[in-house]
Amino acid sequence: MLSWVGKRPLREVRSFPAQLVERFAPPTPAGVVSDAVDWSDWPDRFDRSGLLFHGDNKEVLAHLLANGFRGKVDLVYIDPPFDSGADYVRKVQLRGASGSARLDGTDYTLGEQIQYTDIWANDTYLQFMYERLLLLKELIRESGVIYVHSDHRKDHHLRMLLDEVMGAENYLNTVSWRSQVPRGAKVTAFFYPYSTHFIHIFAKNKAAPPTWNPQKKQIRMTEEEAERDYSKDDGGYFRTSDPGTYSFDSLRRLHQERRLYVTKGGEVVVDEQRRVVHTTKGTIGIKYYLRPDGKGGYVTERAIDNLWEDVPGLGTTPGEDLGFPTQKTEGLLRRVIAAASNPGDIVLDCFI
Repeated sequence: MLSWVGKRPLREVRSFPAQLVERFAPPTPAGVVSDAVDWSDWPDRFDRSGLLFHGDNKEVLAHLLANGFRGKVDLVYIDPPFDSGADYVRKVQLRGASGSARLDGTDYTLGEQIQYTDIWANDTYLQFMYERLLLLKELIRESGVIYVHSDHRKDHHLRMLLDEVMGAENYLNTVSWRSQVPRGAKVTAFFYPYSTHFIHIFAKNKAAPPTWNPQKKQIRMTEEEAERDYSKDDGGYFRTSDPGTYSFDSLRRLHQERRLYVTKGGEVVVDEQRRVVHTTKGTIGIKYYLRPDGKGGYVTERAIDNLWEDVPGLGTTPGEDLGFPTQKTEGLLRRVIAAASNPGDIVLDCFI
């Protein structure tokens, strides 16, 4: 259990009423009926549209708990402050101006706007996150999960906070995301540049079990790349993998499909009596073939593990850049939402 100066449990949070400021119905194609919701009867119909709150997220979370959302959230993704010791400034493009405008006689730039201050005194950061994680746990349903995004500064502290709040037994995984590639000053950084973010994943109740939609990625390659990196037989280009805990029935079926490979020139032996598959010599591997893409190349699918190098950061997707200093890419959020929720589920980001 992590301790810090001023650590205290969250015994009470005041809930304030939310004031409706604006309704927004997204445009719909001609002939399509919009499913925009009249929020006067929420939360009974919160599964059909979105809510955006402006305010201190501690008070907003208390408001959600007091108004029907306790145990209703399927997925929480948060990208909280990292205790970076910096003020984050957003560049603002003024309407009608080609760039940053300056007031006559001053050095004040209208094209910048402070978004938030990520400077914390002593252990206030830990108490800040502790209180919000306690509230989030109450909002998550039994089959729900929470993804907590961080970098190297507080990654270890947040993991310990999550162990305490969510329970170490409900830990699922930690994703390492390559958020950028070394460039500029990072190229000459002392003792390796920082290019990785981390996302800790915890279940509300691992035994529930939590929602999980395994994700796969497609890898495309040319004939030359396949020839260089893969083996080849009558069935095409392939790679092999250790059979691990495959059952006798599975190995027998794969052998019938000619998908077992034996090293050192050995042969497969299927012992029906002992229900064992072994070899005369060498070891068994399972063949995974490339699939022709119809365009002269090949494609294969691989399971996505906890090393995410295929989701680009903002630096390599400038078309998404809105000028917000700690913005994350759509691809990152798309993967999280697809893996840990289903259509119609409630997804919450209280550090939006």
